[in-house]
Amino acid sequence: MMDKAKQILKEMFVGLAAWLTAAMVILIIISNHKLAVAAGLLLGGATAAGLMIHMYHHLDIALDMDEKHAQSHIRYAAFRRLFSMALVIAVSMIFYKYFHPIGTIIGIFGMKISAYMQPIVHKAMRRINQS
Repeated sequence: MMDKAKQILKEMFVGLAAWLTAAMVILIIISNHKLAVAAGLLLGGATAAGLMIHMYHHLDIALDMDEKHAQSHIRYAAFRRLFSMALVIAVSMIFYKYFHPIGTIIGIFGMKISAYMQPIVHKAMRRINQS
C-alpha cells in the first residue's frame, strides 16, 4: 500500500515541478515585481511540497491505528496543514516586498494542481519506463 502511495507522491512532485515552472514563466512575463513574485512562488511551492510529505507521512501513521484514533489523527494532521498554509500566506502578506502573496498562493495551489495532474504524469512515466 505505501509503495503505491510513495509512487503517487513522486508523481505529484513531478506535477508540482511542472506547475511551478509554467507559473514561473507566466508570472515573470506579466509581473512588475518579478523577484518578489518568483520568491513567493518558490515559497508556496516549498510549502506545497512540505504539505504533501506531511500528508504522506501521516497517512502512513494512521494506517497503523484503529479507526477511531486514525480519524482523530487525520483531522488533527489536516488542521496542522491548514494552519501551516495560513501561516505561510500571512508571512508573505507581512513581507510582501520579498515574498509576493500572489506568487505564494499560486505556489501552494500547485499541491491541488499536482493532484489533478497525477494520472497524466503516471501514464507518461509508465510509457517512459516501458521504452
